[in-house]
Amino acid sequence: MRGLPFLLGLLLFWGVALGQSQLAARQVVWPVESNRAFLNGVAVELAAPARLVEGRALLPLRETARLLGMGLEPVPGTPDGLRLGGLEVYPGLRLARLNGQQLPLKEVGCALNGTLYVAARALGGGLGAQVSYDPAQRVVLMRLAPAVPGGSRLPVARFTTDKLEYRLGEPVLISEFSYDPDGLPLALKWTGREEAYFAPGVYTIGLTATNALGQVSEPYTVQIRVLDRPYLSPKDYALRYLGVGRTFPDGQILSYPAATPERRDEPYTLIFSDSPEKAPSSGLLYEDSVQGAGRLLLYHVNGTPGPARVLVLASSLSGEPQTLRVQRLGSVANTRIESVLGQVSLLEFLASRVPQSLALEPRQALPLYLSPPLAPGEGVSLKADLEIVAPLGRAPEPVLLSVYLLEERLMGSAPDFASPDFLGLLRSLPALEPDNNHVRGTFPSALRRLRLDLGGLEPGGAMRLVIGDGRLDPSAEGFDAMSRVAVRLAGNYGVTYRITLDNAAGTVGAFSPRGGPYSGVIAVGGRYVQLPQSGVLLRNDLPLIFYRNLDGPGLSQTLELEFVPASGSFLPVNLVFYRPGALPEELASSPAARLPRRP
Repeated sequence: MRGLPFLLGLLLFWGVALGQSQLAARQVVWPVESNRAFLNGVAVELAAPARLVEGRALLPLRETARLLGMGLEPVPGTPDGLRLGGLEVYPGLRLARLNGQQLPLKEVGCALNGTLYVAARALGGGLGAQVSYDPAQRVVLMRLAPAVPGGSRLPVARFTTDKLEYRLGEPVLISEFSYDPDGLPLALKWTGREEAYFAPGVYTIGLTATNALGQVSEPYTVQIRVLDRPYLSPKDYALRYLGVGRTFPDGQILSYPAATPERRDEPYTLIFSDSPEKAPSSGLLYEDSVQGAGRLLLYHVNGTPGPARVLVLASSLSGEPQTLRVQRLGSVANTRIESVLGQVSLLEFLASRVPQSLALEPRQALPLYLSPPLAPGEGVSLKADLEIVAPLGRAPEPVLLSVYLLEERLMGSAPDFASPDFLGLLRSLPALEPDNNHVRGTFPSALRRLRLDLGGLEPGGAMRLVIGDGRLDPSAEGFDAMSRVAVRLAGNYGVTYRITLDNAAGTVGAFSPRGGPYSGVIAVGGRYVQLPQSGVLLRNDLPLIFYRNLDGPGLSQTLELEFVPASGSFLPVNLVFYRPGALPEELASSPAARLPRRP
């Protein structure tokens, strides 16, 4: 039990290594499989050990009552009923009550080797105690704070800073050690606290602590002085210390030089259905065939007066059996919030790892996707990577993908989607005309590989990679298979960008919206970063950090990014790459220079 000295030291710090009679709170440290527990820092030998059974920490009921100095009462009118606080157990009936609620005994405890055990959390609920289990040290922690005569005592707020004078932009390190005399949990409220200060002067940092009873501590304050001597600018501080997912101010982004990466477009068919985006009636939204491998992306809103669904039908054009494999799929529906439709479906799509298969007989048509019912004004977003597999020795033949909007009233209660009647209904529906603001079509080169060398970035410098503007990043070109016209995919929605960054050591990447609100995802070395974690990014002068490659064991000369523009968001966007300036020489080895990133 190498961790016990730390736990005992913590108890002593809380001031609980006094006699039990001198304390309102009782605090127990009980190692699993040990007959020795520690009550307020004092070792107590017990007749039965704590146990860990099927992931639950269990305590012997009688020994726990003895340890806490509490009476274990028999329940009148029962042969073996026992009560401890709000917990009652009836072993003969295989029942229990927890604060008046009847439960099966197995949910609360069990008998082991003739000893009645109860779950530590159930015991905590019955006694109003805080209970936790530390799996690393295999220790049960319990804090019990019974009522104190005259009422509970106020909590105490305490903290300290690492020093009292700082330079402009120097991190302020704070150690907080507030406590409640009765062991109650605390909520903290700070005033005047910043991670760093960027104007000289005297600053007061304040803290109050509120316990679980709503009692508030006296305010505790510390004054610090910020000298008129620079350490880091706000931008350099953010680049060095803010965590991935944080935003920071930078009003110069549009003045940074635009990068000219090596670009190579590779064959990968994208079938794109987004027009009419708001479908006014039942009908065919878009239809075209895919051969080999490809991607389907659809984004539609129910514009009918009643509930409707979006259906994707896969029809084999082969005279032989084929298999349609769904390699990745992400979808979201039943929302009117465009940013949710785009980001959630994209994140689900990128994280999808379990392929599914649809076996197609010759000339057979089967549903590939059916949305839940969409209320008027609600939308659906779907992304799917598909692969057609033919029997061994044969090349795959095309599969026709048809996207329909179907009003619920046309579907009946339990439609057979493969029946001739239902397929006849679909074929009778009109082809809906595209609107003037959105795109539909088939795009043969939907995989764009970019390679960018960051070696030319000087310390303190930055460059931006523009995506989706149609000029520096050309729009994908395709063909509307229904209208028989050429189309351009403004924004390159659904196109996969695989970006290789060379000489990336010592750089930071940030995402800046430019065309309007944006909510999506970017993958950095296979790890997904939400843009942003919640809500949308709107201001181009508040970029969001999506990677930091400055120091540590993960430092890499080459980084791989994967980016797919999110449906429902605005393009273009900028990926901004920074190489932070050096720290002031005399402070480069200070503790603040080695701070962990701030979440």
